[in-house]
Amino acid sequence: MLFGLPSAGRKWPGGVRAAVAFGIPASIAWLLGHQDAVLLVVAGSFAVIYGEGKPYRARWRVVSTAGAALVTSVFVGASAGTVEVAMVPVLVLSLVAAIAVYVVAALRIGIPGAFFFVLVCAVSSYLPSAHISPTTAAAWAAAGAVTAAVVSMTAMLWSPRAPERQAVAAAVTAVDSYLEDPSARRIAGSRLHAAWKAVYDAGLPGRSPRPALVETLFDAQHRFAAAMRTGDDLEPVSDTLPLDRPSVRYRLARSLDRRSHAVATSVRVFGAAVVAGGSAVALGLPRPDWAVLGAVLVLQQGPDRIHGSYRGLLRLGGTVLGVAVFAGLQLAPVHGAGVILVVMALQFFIEVSVPRNYGLAVVFITPLALTIGTLSHPDFSTGAVVVDRIVETFLGVAVAFAALWGAQRHAFRRALGWSDGRVLELSRRLTQCLSTSRPSDPVCMELRRDLQFELINSALAGAEAAHNDRRWTEARWGRHVEVDRLGYELLAHCAVGSEDVPGVASDDWLTRIDDLDSTRKQHERFDRGRESKPPGR
Repeated sequence: MLFGLPSAGRKWPGGVRAAVAFGIPASIAWLLGHQDAVLLVVAGSFAVIYGEGKPYRARWRVVSTAGAALVTSVFVGASAGTVEVAMVPVLVLSLVAAIAVYVVAALRIGIPGAFFFVLVCAVSSYLPSAHISPTTAAAWAAAGAVTAAVVSMTAMLWSPRAPERQAVAAAVTAVDSYLEDPSARRIAGSRLHAAWKAVYDAGLPGRSPRPALVETLFDAQHRFAAAMRTGDDLEPVSDTLPLDRPSVRYRLARSLDRRSHAVATSVRVFGAAVVAGGSAVALGLPRPDWAVLGAVLVLQQGPDRIHGSYRGLLRLGGTVLGVAVFAGLQLAPVHGAGVILVVMALQFFIEVSVPRNYGLAVVFITPLALTIGTLSHPDFSTGAVVVDRIVETFLGVAVAFAALWGAQRHAFRRALGWSDGRVLELSRRLTQCLSTSRPSDPVCMELRRDLQFELINSALAGAEAAHNDRRWTEARWGRHVEVDRLGYELLAHCAVGSEDVPGVASDDWLTRIDDLDSTRKQHERFDRGRESKPPGR
């Protein structure tokens, strides 16, 4: 399972870009006589990973933003490392982890997630002991980030539409597979969603006449929808495209609620990181940051208990193997240009494996992080490093498992109720808008976009609840399904009659919304009452 590689398209070009994004500034630093800086630029070069697969119109912004965040993490980590109190870097690192996890979860960035920001912050916290100042560390990381931004855009020169074309081709292939095999429905839906995201990032849907690539994807969407319908009473085909996702500001702001998945995940990560790092400090372990990294590695994506435990074991195995790879590299230590080549190889394999198997990626991330760590401990003992890093990682993963199963045990319940409530609230606002405006009017279009986004969030919350507590979820599933059905029916009503004013139907919609919201609130009151009772009563 650790070495499984599900299909994710061609990844070797991205691996080459990741290697080159590090290799260029590292080679320049080496030629200029800054040997210590060779390993510092890698922190910024991680930015290239965040742009892979994205259309070039959006890629430069994503990579530049990730690069700025990585450089900031380096500076913050190195600054914390100047304080001699051991718990200060732990607290700073835990805070960085909480913020990064929240942003990634709220924006639904997905892989590679928040881990690299926490990793570079952790490694940088030990640079002051090597007499490397926070400013120097951040400057060299910035060199890596700038190179990453440039390298990530190079393929645009000869294939400017490649990312969106690949996304649409993958969606069409997935839909064709679904038409032949109904079990492929989930993959087809996921690929369609990713393809629409890609064409919107490329700015294609707003063009007139409609580009051929959008028409191809739209046709696949209709074939997918028709295959899911039963009977002969199909509704008229609408010419309305699926809507784009909301703005970054909206996604960050709407998740600022204690019941949201993003906040719950961030709080759990912060608590586990503080406990793991604090325990390492109390036990006198040399690198408390590795205990923090072990906890973050398991919890960063906010998994349910079952998937989180499974992924935790895989990533623990990946860390142990990664430590073994580092030990193997020390049997034939390399210097100068050899170090650059080794790190380039690790960067290549990290990029190739991250989207397909994070546990396998950790096999390469670990020796890279340990190699950077040699800057602060040039006279290290390989045996001691191997033992200490494994012990610290086991501690972090153990704390993560305890947090996964023991902390915020009912967070998924609150997240489902909150998500369904968001769907109902936006459905109410959209219905009220439709009573006086056309579905195609700007205000209604914005509400339709936001409702579509919340429906996806509601589906994710339902899946998480089912994995965490099937019996409880079954008792709420009927309401949850009706909430989602109402939202999608309202969106379908807007799409089919985009120039009509529903008006007279608004009372019927509002009655359904109020009834479902009343049921949702009753369920929440019942759950709060049950949760407030002492165990065993």
